[in-house]
Amino acid sequence: MKRIILSALLILAAIVNIQAQDLDAQYAKDLLKAGTSAPDFTLRTADGKDIKLNTYRGNYVVLDFWASWCPDCRKDIPAMKELWREFMDYNVRIIGVSFDTNKDVWVKTYWEKYQMNWTQVSELKKWKKETVIDRLYKVNWIPTMYLIDPNGKIVLGTVQIEKLRETLEALKPQMKMSQADITAQYIGGDSAINAYLLTNQLYTASTRKMMFEADVLVSFTVEMDGAVTGARAMEIKNLKPTNPKFNKLKTEKQQQIMTDADQHFRAEAVRLVSKMPKWKPAEKNGRPVKDKKTLLIHFNPNFKDKNYNINYLKNYFNLKNISL
Repeated sequence: MKRIILSALLILAAIVNIQAQDLDAQYAKDLLKAGTSAPDFTLRTADGKDIKLNTYRGNYVVLDFWASWCPDCRKDIPAMKELWREFMDYNVRIIGVSFDTNKDVWVKTYWEKYQMNWTQVSELKKWKKETVIDRLYKVNWIPTMYLIDPNGKIVLGTVQIEKLRETLEALKPQMKMSQADITAQYIGGDSAINAYLLTNQLYTASTRKMMFEADVLVSFTVEMDGAVTGARAMEIKNLKPTNPKFNKLKTEKQQQIMTDADQHFRAEAVRLVSKMPKWKPAEKNGRPVKDKKTLLIHFNPNFKDKNYNINYLKNYFNLKNISL
């Protein structure tokens, strides 16, 4: 009996493995073939910015077709985040193409729930009935992923993120580390950044009453026209109330206040960065290019000496430059 059960399990495992290997044969057979020119397109981000594929020439581009209502797509998100982190310093760009129709649900999914920190676009129309991008790229199943080379040619079309990773890893020796000749600069320098943050920081009644401090790391992109896009709160550190009254509250109340404070400072940091006036864009070979930056924003409502606050921020700001 044990042998029969063992044999049955082995057969089942073999079937599952074959099915997994055959997913592309089932669902990717109509995708554009390697060597085909990737069709150009213009799609919009949630904040209304037009994204054109042809502006990404010189980079490898991953097109990730997905939707918030797709279970298999959500299952792949952690793996896609790993790819983004692994290749963000190379000339690899990821564009998420969503088939969502509800803008609020779409944004809450990629931004708030999963922190998908790469470019996201959507037609916000019904897939296969009203959308155009799926016809251009023969997308009959999601998730579907394409890899496009720096010359705009299809390298891979697949429904399996493992194949995408394998292909990217194989191409890594050919990739370039992203680096601008001149990085993006905030007009006025650090002092102007500090002044902007000091003037515009907002606190809720609770975070001010409990005198919360926090450090929030925000990533964002400085576009070729100097505008700031794609601000994301990457992490929050040193979140703490300095009002002694906090320690007298019940545990449940403390936990709720901490949760609310975390959400507030993340959202406030993103708001501050998103509303920043235009930067002087980065340059490569004398031409403006996109530039990715991270900024550590310090919140402290206790500071009353503005000069001290500016000096503190100068010491704790963390500006990193990664050209896009």
